[in-house]
Amino acid sequence: MPNAPRRSKSEYGTQLAEKQKIRNEYGLREKQFRSYFTKGKEPYAVFALLEQRLDSVVFRSGFASTRPQARQMVNHGHITVDGRKVTIPSYQVRVGSVIAVRESSRQSKLFDDYDFRMKKFESPSWIVIDAKKKEARTKAKPDMQEQIQPFNFQMVLEFYSR
Repeated sequence: MPNAPRRSKSEYGTQLAEKQKIRNEYGLREKQFRSYFTKGKEPYAVFALLEQRLDSVVFRSGFASTRPQARQMVNHGHITVDGRKVTIPSYQVRVGSVIAVRESSRQSKLFDDYDFRMKKFESPSWIVIDAKKKEARTKAKPDMQEQIQPFNFQMVLEFYSR
């Protein structure tokens, strides 16, 4: 039956698809992703937890052009938080923290195109960037209104609350 009408997705199927979309965007495995949804019971709280991960802040600050590259920068020790080297991508960045590229890493090939990238880069309103110093400071919690891809966090919360 090649021309059979396709059934619409069930509510479960829609929730699962949304969960996978968000999980893949942040590059997390299932167990770690699920833990964010058990910590936060409100969509805004979950969004803030995911965006305040160090790898997400590095990506949103323009230090990296992709999330996997941001994760690699953190893992390889190129990033500092408040002057201390942090190698844990899931590290939760606090409001007021200064995220910077380590002095010894500034000449790395990872940052060759940094100046060019920063000319046309727009950071979210909750991050203040000093491109000359290669620093970013978080001035507030992430704003869900500024999310680049419109994810439905409420749908995923319902998926995990079954």
